[in-house]
Amino acid sequence: MRPSDDTRIRRATTQDAEAVAAILNESILKRDATMLGDPVSALEMARRIGGLHEKETILILEEGGVVRGWGIVRFYSDRLGYARTCETSVFVRREHTGRGLGSRIQRALLEAARTADFHHVVARIWTANQRSIAMHAKLGFTVVGTQRDVGYMDGSWIDVTIMQCLLETER
Repeated sequence: MRPSDDTRIRRATTQDAEAVAAILNESILKRDATMLGDPVSALEMARRIGGLHEKETILILEEGGVVRGWGIVRFYSDRLGYARTCETSVFVRREHTGRGLGSRIQRALLEAARTADFHHVVARIWTANQRSIAMHAKLGFTVVGTQRDVGYMDGSWIDVTIMQCLLETER
């Protein structure tokens, strides 16, 4: 099933905090895509949305007016030398994965990163999440390495694959 014709992507507002938190909490509870341990509240997510730097953004994917997924562009590091490097993350409601929504969000995030004058985009993906790795590769990301046993969740070590995408920007 493909995305419907009434799908749109827009910037998040604090009004989206409850939906964004609910989608993130699906991954937190599933323990397969984020190193966050405890679910986040809508209030905490509203603080995060409201506290973004002007170059950072959270994008919402709506289908028929319902939030189905979201993604974020955020600074990779606060160190000066990384000022043009960002990191992206994408989350889609579990019952809507496999429909191309994550790819649509990631494409929009790449455009937002380019507009914000980022040059280097990093994605950190659980190595077991081969669907996400394949989706990122399809969009121009390349694997630059795997961090073995970098995370520890619920008594198990987690490997994380690092992918990068270099944007066409002035150098």
